[in-house]
Amino acid sequence: MRTKQIPFYLLTIAIFLGAISPNFLSDGMFNDGLQYAAISNNLAHGIGSFWDLFLTPTLYPHFHEHPPLAFGIQSLFYTVLGDSIFIERLYSLLTYFITGFIIVLIWNKITNKTLDKTTWLPLLFWIIIPLIIWSVSNNMLENTMMIFTSLSVLFTLKSLERDRLINLVLSGIMLSLAVLTKGLVALFPLTLVFWIFIFDKRLSFKRMMGDSIIMLLAMIAPFLLLFVFIPESYDSLLAYFNKQIIGSITSIQTVDSRFYIVERLFKELLPIIVIVILIYLFTKKKTPLNFKTKWFYIFFFLGLSGVLPIMISMKQSGFYILATFPFFSIAFAELISPQVNSLVGKINYNSSAWKFFKYGTYTLLVVSIMLNLFFINKIGRDKAKVEDVYAIIEIVPKNTTISCSKSVITEWLLHGYFQRYGNICIDSNHPDTYKYMLVKKNNADKRLSKFKKLPIHLNVYDLYELKE
Repeated sequence: MRTKQIPFYLLTIAIFLGAISPNFLSDGMFNDGLQYAAISNNLAHGIGSFWDLFLTPTLYPHFHEHPPLAFGIQSLFYTVLGDSIFIERLYSLLTYFITGFIIVLIWNKITNKTLDKTTWLPLLFWIIIPLIIWSVSNNMLENTMMIFTSLSVLFTLKSLERDRLINLVLSGIMLSLAVLTKGLVALFPLTLVFWIFIFDKRLSFKRMMGDSIIMLLAMIAPFLLLFVFIPESYDSLLAYFNKQIIGSITSIQTVDSRFYIVERLFKELLPIIVIVILIYLFTKKKTPLNFKTKWFYIFFFLGLSGVLPIMISMKQSGFYILATFPFFSIAFAELISPQVNSLVGKINYNSSAWKFFKYGTYTLLVVSIMLNLFFINKIGRDKAKVEDVYAIIEIVPKNTTISCSKSVITEWLLHGYFQRYGNICIDSNHPDTYKYMLVKKNNADKRLSKFKKLPIHLNVYDLYELKE
């Protein structure tokens, strides 16, 4: 990295930190990420095992909704750093910095550093995608998967120049790790050699087929070794396959149209598209868009390879395609890199304007960091529920099961918050077994006759204690 590029990198980091600041270090989290954090924390404390993950005794006591690798990695952070809710946030942030570094390596690989004034550009495009900003604060499994899918692409690109076999094997191994993180949605980098064959004539059909087979075998081999030497891995992954893969295709529906994921992709890429159009309008008389570059098409279609297969299922969500965004960002950055490289090349680094930009960037970075620190100890989402959980765990001891009404047991966020913050479980089936009972305010549950209401202020619920 040249010294003169540092302000552009710092500006990118500052924009990213500023964008995530309201939610990154504040309390409250998306349900899925909250449950992932609770499961990983459980694993760090010896509750459940790597191949048989555990959420609570009443909700996913045998969690096989996803493969276990991300949980295992995150559990190491809890083991070393403790149980703070900031651990899952810092873990996610670390995955993003690692992925960002890999994006720069990929960019340098495809440009051969001929556009050395724009290595920050794909990073900027990547971090302005709304789902990228959202996911870093919500502990998604895709945060970890992005590292492995991006590394797979990097090793495949390296195989084009040297150490073909070693790099292809490493690429396949990275894919096996990606699959162990999130499942079959991670396999789309296998298509990279096909797209290189289509758009780069230096790769023959024979070489494309050979490379694909090597990568596929290298991806499969670790699973065969696992099944032979760790038999429980087979049972765990089979349970995942039956629940998530077969179930999502045959019976689970979360969207009204198979084209939902394509529409969502367009909305997420819209900020990048707008910037591309603006730069084109500003520079069209001097430099046309770089549509002749093979790498725009290769990375654009690589990204689509991770999006379009999701249309097979009616179970879709925007975060399913998070791992494709590094490659869309690289594709669009390649499209306008000559224009940006030309504009940056005209900068007078001794001018007052450059000094204002440079020191303004440093200031913005400090402000972004301070904004994140400002939201510590504040509650972002689910404020009323989070406050109730904290109040309840001050009274109810850890490793306690609380009886609850039928209307409460289906509040999945409550399971996650209780387990993550207090190792507390809720159960609606055995009301006479437990000392405490939780109901929504103004609930007329007939079972309350055996309990007395505790005098604590709660927003959403009332807590009762069994009469002596």
